Order: sequence, then structure tokens, then C-alpha cells
Amino acid sequence: MTTASLARQKKGGRHFKHAFFRYLGLTLNIFPPFIYLLLFFYVPMGIMFVMSFWKSGFMTLEPAFTLDNYIRFFTTPIYIRAMINTFVIATGSMVALILVGYPIAYFLARYAPKWENLIIYLLIIPVEINFLVRIFAWKIALGRSGIINSALLNLGIIDEPLKFLLYSKTAVVIVMLHEWLPYVVIPIYLALKGVGPEIIEAARTLGSGKWSVFRHVLLPLSVPGLFASFVLVYIPMLGEFAVPALVGGPSAYMLGNVIESQFLSAGNWGLGSAIGFVLLAVTLVLVAGVIKVAGVEELM
Repeated sequence: MTTASLARQKKGGRHFKHAFFRYLGLTLNIFPPFIYLLLFFYVPMGIMFVMSFWKSGFMTLEPAFTLDNYIRFFTTPIYIRAMINTFVIATGSMVALILVGYPIAYFLARYAPKWENLIIYLLIIPVEINFLVRIFAWKIALGRSGIINSALLNLGIIDEPLKFLLYSKTAVVIVMLHEWLPYVVIPIYLALKGVGPEIIEAARTLGSGKWSVFRHVLLPLSVPGLFASFVLVYIPMLGEFAVPALVGGPSAYMLGNVIESQFLSAGNWGLGSAIGFVLLAVTLVLVAGVIKVAGVEELM
């Protein structure tokens, strides 16, 4: 065997050893989170999926395949009404969040470089407070004797307390707006912050005004931030149950409340699982539709 052959074998051995330890390191890094997801997410989801096809009643489950749980959901008016409420409230809240959050993010990214950290900090502070405390605080504020009605009465704007402020869809949207606003502002802010001043200058050099720059440059480049907000906010809002339960009342009953009641009150785990997977399937279709329409896969 020649010296060159020995050198090639030695070099190949070093490459193999390097590749082996590299992939071993990647495997060891990926393995723990994979096991965690498998045990605490995919396995429970799989169990729920199987249970959704079992016959079930009050605190009973019979491992016999049936579509009764799904049929019952789609043929029961109160469940269909809850599903409609879910998408009406979540969509209305998302629109309100974008209308409020986008200008804040735009101002932070373009006009407040000295104050952006302070403003972001002030946005994040409420998130550190327990969400139940925040909901109860809004429940008091929105009540007939709350600070909002009291202020409007003292100013003479209204003659009697506004009834729609509490136990209504409006109340749920208001509380959702407060609860999820930071999760909308920050992704949009980061997307807008990534647009360099040279891009804006180039657009203006080509004759674009402020509105044209926003419409044709900033808005399209902020789509990834809007999509991130959609994933972080809209999808969790579809499963919300605490806010509608505490400030929404019967008129704002959502699917999250139905699922919670089936598991904890009615003891019908099969029906609760079926409703959960209907909501999951609709959510996945929505996400796929947003990705397709917005063309996010080309921008991310």
C-alpha cells in the first residue's frame, strides 16, 4: 500500500469520525425535546383522537368505534352556535388587535428609536400579571358600577350605565385586546424594524410618497410579522374559555367553553375530544389558507 493510499484512508477516517460526532451531537440535542413532545403532546393527542370515536356518556367510555360524537356536534344547534361565536369573536378580536397594534408597531419602528425599549417594556408588564387577575380587573371595570360607566355618567355622556360592556361579545373582545396586544405589536415591530432606511430612501428617490411607501414597501415586508401575530394570537384565541366564561356570559359562549364543560362538568370525554379535533381541523385549514393567500412561504 502506497503512502498516498494510507494518507487518503487516514483523511477519510477523520472525516467519518467528524461526521459521526457531528450527527451524534445533533441527535442528542434533538432527542430530549422530541421525547418531551412525544410524551406530553402527541401521545395525549393520539389518545384523545381515539376517544373521539368511542361511545361515551356521563363518566363512561366504551371502546367501540362510532361517529356519534361528531354527528352529535354537527346536529346540535347550541354547539354550532358556539362554533359561530368562536370565529366571530376571535376574528373580531384579531381585527381590533391589528388596527390597534399595527400603528403602535409602526410608530415604534419608524419614529420612536429613543423610547422603543421603554414602550415595549410597558407593553410586556401586564403579561407578567396573572391572566385571571387581569380578567377580574376588567370584569370590575366593565360592570354597571365600574370605572368606565361611572366616568361616562359623571361626564354626562350617558344617562344610564351601558349594559353591553359586560357579559357580551364586546366585553370579550375588549379583554382579548388587552390580553393579546403585546403578541401582535412585537412581531410586527420586528418585521418593520428589519426594513432598512436605504429601502425607504430608494422608494422615495423613485418618486413614492409616504402612503405609497407604506402600501408598496412597508406593508408587504411586514407580512411575516402579521403572519407571526396570526399564529401567536388568533389560533390560541379560538380555544379561549376563561375570558368568555368570566366576562362573556351566555351570548359569548365559545367552543373552548363547550370542550371544558364536556371534560370537567358533563364527563363526556368522547364528545369533548371530538369537538376539540373539529376545532383543530378548522384551525389547520385556516392556517394553510392564510399561508396560501398571503404567500408567506415565499417571504419567510
